[in-house]
Amino acid sequence: MVTAIIQVKVAPEAKSGYGKIAKIISEFKEVEAVYLMSGDYDLSIIVNCDDLKKIGGFVANKLSTINGVGGISTAFVMERYKDHGEMLTVDEDERGLFTT
Repeated sequence: MVTAIIQVKVAPEAKSGYGKIAKIISEFKEVEAVYLMSGDYDLSIIVNCDDLKKIGGFVANKLSTINGVGGISTAFVMERYKDHGEMLTVDEDERGLFTT
């Protein structure tokens, strides 16, 4: 499973603001969470897919085709140390990608 954190710039609509686009994005099965953010991007989306290619397909074929979606920035989770409040332990024989 590959997790991506996708940041999206959105053109808010007159009456619904960011809500309409956030609802559309929330309905995709790949999307685990959608957050309205302060800063350079408006929405932060957590996406889980089987591989990088499927995340690329999600961004290209679903997310970028939504009317009102502007810039998109995607970052991939490389290692998990704590997730959903749980500390994750790494077995000495199964060290993560970025250990020395």
